[in-house]
Amino acid sequence: MTYETKTSGATPTLKPKKSKSEWVIVFDRIKRNQIALVSMYYILFNIMIAIFFPLFIPYDPKSYAPGDIQRFGGGAYGRPNLKFPAGTSPVGFDVYSQLLAGTETSLLVGLFATLISVIIGTAVGLLAGYYKGWVEEVLMRITDIFLTLPFLIMALILLAAIKNGEVPVLSNLSTIQIITLILGFFGWAGLARLVTANTKQVSNLEYIDAIRLIGARDRRIILIHVLPNVLTSIIILSALLIGGAILSEAGLAFLGFGDPTTVSWGTLVSNGRAQFNSYPEQALIPGFTIFFLVLAINLFGDAVRDALDPKLKE
Repeated sequence: MTYETKTSGATPTLKPKKSKSEWVIVFDRIKRNQIALVSMYYILFNIMIAIFFPLFIPYDPKSYAPGDIQRFGGGAYGRPNLKFPAGTSPVGFDVYSQLLAGTETSLLVGLFATLISVIIGTAVGLLAGYYKGWVEEVLMRITDIFLTLPFLIMALILLAAIKNGEVPVLSNLSTIQIITLILGFFGWAGLARLVTANTKQVSNLEYIDAIRLIGARDRRIILIHVLPNVLTSIIILSALLIGGAILSEAGLAFLGFGDPTTVSWGTLVSNGRAQFNSYPEQALIPGFTIFFLVLAINLFGDAVRDALDPKLKE
């Protein structure tokens, strides 16, 4: 608590000055980082597009370009022009409208896949780090298995099995929903190891021992006292997981395992690769869209890490 001097008549008095909260201090540090600010605004811009894109798309992203398409620069493989700023796809779709619509798909995949990974990884890490012993041994061996699994091969095998009806439980889900589940289910192991290490460090502190002595239950200790102390690491790694999930979805779509009924940036890159030599913009425009968003997410994640723990910068 800091104090400011206030003079009342002849007798000066000390008036308590309200201290800034930790998150206000963190935000102040981020505001002083120009790269972080630009990255944050770019991420917010993409989020706004994902929410309000129906208001800005000139054409339905799943329909052919309307009107006299040849006269106005449309048709198959139309070059970028005033009417179609990003050109038209191999079958005449407006790529600009598809880019805006694909923002929603890519961000939702990144966010929900990361949410699944964070829930699993945090739960495993907290339990392994707090209870130690055989609990940690079992959970860490399972984590090691997931760390060593070749993600791309496993994802392709699972997608093929689900599409062939060999997993009836998931047969009613769309391809993009299945991809999101696969990304979330295979992306938690690194987070679990980090949370385990931080939880072991926090659970050995004296005040945690004191809380145990007064009879607090393990669940309360983990959720109320341990989790807030490892939250910083979870937030930092979550940013990397979001970017990784967006890239993974794009990679699967590029290999032909995307959802043909859903517009996504990865699908646009995949559609544009067939005529890359003649029409490189068909793949480059959505490719750079993915690149800039993932770069912004990673840069902002690094800035948040530095703001939460300035010592890491040194």
